Amino acid sequence: MNDHLEEIRKRVTKAPTEPGVYRWLNAKGEVLYIGKAKNLKNRLKSYLPSRQAGVQKEPDKILGPWKLSLIKHIADFDVTVTTTELEALILETNMIKESKPKYNVLMKDDKNYVYVRITKDEYPVLSVVRQMDDDDDARYFGPYLSSYHIKRTLNTLHDVFRFRACALSTDALNRDKKPERACLEYQIGQCNGLCVGDISQKQYNESIEAVMRFLKGNHTDAVVALKDMMEDAATNKKFEKAGKLRDTLIYIESLDQKQVVSDTSRENTDAIGIALQNGKAQIVVLRERNGRLVEERTVAIAGEKDLICAVISELIPQYYSIETDIPDLILIQEEIEDRQILEAWLAQIREKNVEIRAPERGKKSKLLALAESNAKQKISQQFAKWEAAANNITTALQELKDALNIESDLKRIEGYDISHLGGTETVGSMVVIKNGKSANKEYRSFTIRTVKVGEIDDYKALKEVLGRRLKYLTKHDASITVKKLKKKEREDWAKDQKYRLSLPKGWREEVLIITKGEVDLLTVDVRKSTKEKIIYGTMHMYAKDREVQHAALDMLEKELGKLEWYMQCKECDDAASIHGLMPSVKPIPETFKPNKEPVFHRRSTSDDASLKSTPDLLVIDGGKGQLNAVTEVLDTLQMKIPVIGLAKREEEIFVPGDSFPIDLPNNSQASFLLQRLRDEAHRAANTHREKRIAKGLIGSALDEVNGIGEKTKKELLQKFGSVDTIKSASDNDLLTILSTAQLTALRRELR
Repeated sequence: MNDHLEEIRKRVTKAPTEPGVYRWLNAKGEVLYIGKAKNLKNRLKSYLPSRQAGVQKEPDKILGPWKLSLIKHIADFDVTVTTTELEALILETNMIKESKPKYNVLMKDDKNYVYVRITKDEYPVLSVVRQMDDDDDARYFGPYLSSYHIKRTLNTLHDVFRFRACALSTDALNRDKKPERACLEYQIGQCNGLCVGDISQKQYNESIEAVMRFLKGNHTDAVVALKDMMEDAATNKKFEKAGKLRDTLIYIESLDQKQVVSDTSRENTDAIGIALQNGKAQIVVLRERNGRLVEERTVAIAGEKDLICAVISELIPQYYSIETDIPDLILIQEEIEDRQILEAWLAQIREKNVEIRAPERGKKSKLLALAESNAKQKISQQFAKWEAAANNITTALQELKDALNIESDLKRIEGYDISHLGGTETVGSMVVIKNGKSANKEYRSFTIRTVKVGEIDDYKALKEVLGRRLKYLTKHDASITVKKLKKKEREDWAKDQKYRLSLPKGWREEVLIITKGEVDLLTVDVRKSTKEKIIYGTMHMYAKDREVQHAALDMLEKELGKLEWYMQCKECDDAASIHGLMPSVKPIPETFKPNKEPVFHRRSTSDDASLKSTPDLLVIDGGKGQLNAVTEVLDTLQMKIPVIGLAKREEEIFVPGDSFPIDLPNNSQASFLLQRLRDEAHRAANTHREKRIAKGLIGSALDEVNGIGEKTKKELLQKFGSVDTIKSASDNDLLTILSTAQLTALRRELR
């Protein structure tokens, strides 16, 4: 029963028990479902019944298909604490409208709560509405949880204050006209008689003001009058009426329950709540727009922090330099010295005044307190998450060691994957886990050089990637040496050479001979400049054994250093490509008088700490075939590094020399760790390939087709693999992506 949720179950036990809004998230952090709860902890637990409860036997009967589908995609959760259930309801509604989560029922109107609207006319009009009009000048009160209850309360208030007038009278009087006749409502007691002149404008406005005082929270006059009416009804044995009056009084008492997530001020406010714990800072920004709390944002901040005022001063310029929606008011927990400077800077960006305030009382202070409360809750959850992750990492690494019979600690694990588009743009990726955590800065990407365009050979690509990566760890063969010829030696050597690059002014020559004992392996005749970090030269490879060729090239790299190379070479092949030497589209400059030999280019290099680190385990995306390809590389380089293959279909784990996968439970932490590593390697490889496509390294012919943009070009290449395949594809196949006009343009350009 969804063992991937075990860590979330542990964290839910530390969730708050207050009311609030919860959000279920998928692996990408996208919101799947938003809900409200009186007790967040209990509600979250209801989605994750314990495995001992027997749910795994018949889960669909207990949870239902909707909840089962949601649970399959859950990877994380987030909560926003509120002070009341009413706040939770309002915030839930606002967030659903903003995010439109997949598993929520999206209402097409605003039937969740209501407002009382009172116009500012000479004869004010009172009505109950579903939402506030942003361009309206009327007064709004609420929101109220129930349309039924507020309407019943207004009916009762009419008995007390006689405020209700018919539309016939208010419409006419607000246009300086007199009503033509008495209305039907007046005849049944639902109109105060404004239409027939029973009350004056002053009396009418006083009754409306009494209602507004009530809606603002001053219930004394209404409660006293209602209690008298209830007693009279009971005395006269009108018990049904007395019961209704009693229920109205109970509802009025519930209106004293204040909420801060929505008001009628229509203000735009950001409340910045900050919590500090163990030197870490957690920031929550509650965004109130048009008086409604519409969003909660969590902001990450790096470094050790111990003062809230320091965090505020650092956060505001960084956060609002990239935030386009800057509010009228920013609430902060503590006063800061540079408040006026920051206000002036924000006003300059927004072209309108911005106030930064540290409120001590009132509704804004409660909104800020809510932001601070959520920041504290989130930092507590974050530490719970780190604790759970740390425990899982320790367990995963130990399980992996035991399953693979590895005695040393798995401090560095490297994962590899190959990606291509139908034989084009073949690339490889190396991702790294250090002490169980991703080390993104140590990831590396490889553009494959030994696999030709149109060729699909993952084994060959893996050999190249591992060969290029592991050569940094090879030990120097002491029998291989380099000799740098002195001037007289160069002159003697040059007598036997039919051809050499010329030596322009400002350049100097070097001749290097790589030998093994008395046998020459490689000779290079180079031109160096003290001004330019580049080398031009001619190279001849005499060694035939692949291992010896690599050793000779390693020695040459060590001797020539990290500069950019352009080398003429007849014998260079895929062995040279592993050392960065690729066929060059740029020739050696004519000032050197090059001949017609092929030119190979190697970019400048630098010391790479990641590639010089020895892995404790290699994880290959693939089964026995891919694993065998990698073990060949290890054998050639005479290296003993543990390696496993992770097959995709059944998540099986293969080790060298064994035809059967090892026994590692799919629900173990070690299995989860390997799957995350494999998925990350796959993502990194695809990202590198897509970047190359975006840079136009393939498909340049498509750039000339009018009406085909980057997105469409990418879809074509992903489906067909190359421009040649696109050209030979049928019209019907192409029309699955292109419009008729695009197809015509493509056929015209790609003849």
